[in-house]
Amino acid sequence: MEAKRSDSECERLRLELLDLNKKRDAIDAEIKMWSQQNVGMDDELVDKDGFPRNDVDIYQIRTARNKIICLRNDGKALMKQIEEKLYKYHAMNPPDPEPPRR
Repeated sequence: MEAKRSDSECERLRLELLDLNKKRDAIDAEIKMWSQQNVGMDDELVDKDGFPRNDVDIYQIRTARNKIICLRNDGKALMKQIEEKLYKYHAMNPPDPEPPRR
């Protein structure tokens, strides 16, 4: 009976990991979409005199930067969940010992 419950728990954990991986892929895709602006995360938004640059949409750039930062934080939290579940999953499924090679 114990092995049966462990197998179902293992499968549940595997499905959770697959779901978390899909979420991670979605976050990565959204970060890529927001990153397609014409100014990077560290580029100046003001000119040398301190006035807003007129060659970029400041509002759009600031919105994109904010969204990217939030998504990166969400991605880090998600990766932490994935890491914890992977440790659990591998603890439940130790690798088969290989015979010693000669």
